[in-house]
Amino acid sequence: MAVGLLLLALGAYTIYDSNSASLYHSTFNLLPSKFFKITDNLKDTATLNGQIRETSGRTITFLIMNSQQFANFQVGQGNTSLYSVKDSASTSVSFSFPSADTYYLIFLHGSGYLNATETVDFQRTYLALARFEFFSGIVLVGLGVLEIFWGLRPRRQSGASYGQP
Repeated sequence: MAVGLLLLALGAYTIYDSNSASLYHSTFNLLPSKFFKITDNLKDTATLNGQIRETSGRTITFLIMNSQQFANFQVGQGNTSLYSVKDSASTSVSFSFPSADTYYLIFLHGSGYLNATETVDFQRTYLALARFEFFSGIVLVGLGVLEIFWGLRPRRQSGASYGQP
């Protein structure tokens, strides 16, 4: 019974913990003629939700690139991206990452502000379902229920054990 209860508790916690949310808040400067990047190694099924705001109301451009797109961007071969918001002073972001990869959140100066330092406030939440942990939790809960069932079932009594001759 005790093992069953332990497996049940461990399985429930594993299921709960498999859907993790990570909260981040960053404030940074976009220096003249530079870009700012945030690098994230993410699993597939991860989702990003956030708020971006340039503190003085100037516009910025926000891009999400995978590792291949960022490699091309670094050597000046384009700025294709999976997601983009161009020339906005404030925006909401919601994006689901298509596969496990290293992703780059890129911030660029907005049009007309290439000689000014811009200050960006970025609040974001990552939601990721860890499939292995989720399915492991289900297995642990199942084993816990089975152990508890076996511990509570009635036991057969043999006639010889009750003092019969």
